[in-house]
Amino acid sequence: MGLLDTMKKVAEQTGQAGVPTAFLFGTVTSTSPLVIRVDNRFNIGEKQIVLMKQFMAGEYQTHKHTVPQHSTETASNHSHNVQALQTTQEVYNGLAVGDKVVLLRNQGGQEFLVLGRV
Repeated sequence: MGLLDTMKKVAEQTGQAGVPTAFLFGTVTSTSPLVIRVDNRFNIGEKQIVLMKQFMAGEYQTHKHTVPQHSTETASNHSHNVQALQTTQEVYNGLAVGDKVVLLRNQGGQEFLVLGRV
């Protein structure tokens, strides 16, 4: 490789380093295993995809809180407040075949974060 080719390659790599991420668009083509077709050019698989929990199917505990229930009386005429611990859950359906998604590619291009559905 000549000096000019080497300089071009260094300039190209320097330019890419200045833009650490890129937005891409894709379509889910399979859910098990998860595969996303990116910009109708290439496929990425589960090992390259980073998902936030709202894109993973399942139930997730979000928080707990105490709810007063009622008072109870005992034989000595005093009462106790009974409280119950209530857990709130959120249910996510996950990604489905045909979902259009926006992706954020990391600098090395090896991982893609699913930002949302479009």
